[in-house]
Amino acid sequence: MNSELYGKVIDVPDDVVVYLEKCFNSAKDADETTDGYKRNRDIRDSRKVTYQQLNRMKNWFDNFNGFETDFAFVLNGGHYVRNWVEQVLKSMRDDSELGKEIKSVVLPNQYNQSHERTDLSSQNRPSQSHRSTSDYYNTNLNENILRINDLINKTN
Repeated sequence: MNSELYGKVIDVPDDVVVYLEKCFNSAKDADETTDGYKRNRDIRDSRKVTYQQLNRMKNWFDNFNGFETDFAFVLNGGHYVRNWVEQVLKSMRDDSELGKEIKSVVLPNQYNQSHERTDLSSQNRPSQSHRSTSDYYNTNLNENILRINDLINKTN
């Protein structure tokens, strides 16, 4: 479905670039080995990002188990950039040709089909003589009372 999106380049909005710059400046003690350092700098410099980079960013955010104050989370743009990435990916996938095809397929309405009435009396089991449930319990109860009375009479 998303194969047509591979290689697609997206312009990064100015507000995201400015926010990434603020994040970069707030993580002054971070060095080049910190997760997100190079990505932050590359996105700000090029002001463009590919579909694959967006997927990697989303994957990074989804698997991040640290704190919001960690340099890696800050350099990657925090919640602001995470939300932006998710919105862009969703809109790209929704706007793809295959996504349009899937949305345009209309399933038949199962409730508008005509139904034939059938005579249910012919589908019922022929009646048989059965004891009702209450008779069954009454019989057991009666037998138990008789046994109890017999035992009482034998002990006297």
